[in-house]
Amino acid sequence: MITDLKRTLRELRFNRLTNYSETSYQKVNNDWNFEHVSEELRARWYSQDILSFNTLSIHHNSDIEFMSENELIQRIENERFLITSLENIFLNFKNK
Repeated sequence: MITDLKRTLRELRFNRLTNYSETSYQKVNNDWNFEHVSEELRARWYSQDILSFNTLSIHHNSDIEFMSENELIQRIENERFLITSLENIFLNFKNK
């Protein structure tokens, strides 16, 4: 079970970093200088007060190996929440 949790966390993290990063934003919006980033998206990238790229950062992928089952479950839930928030923000870009 814990192996599955580690794999799930890695997959979610990869998805977030690949599809909702600053680089992804630039590609979707052609906003290479970040002149039109919404406050909501900026918060999801940089905030220290809510779930964001900053608060969910893991310094090394290998750190996942040392997480407890409870920590893995919590991080998976947090990743899913953040990804859902980012999906909604990015969906608005694609609908414009």
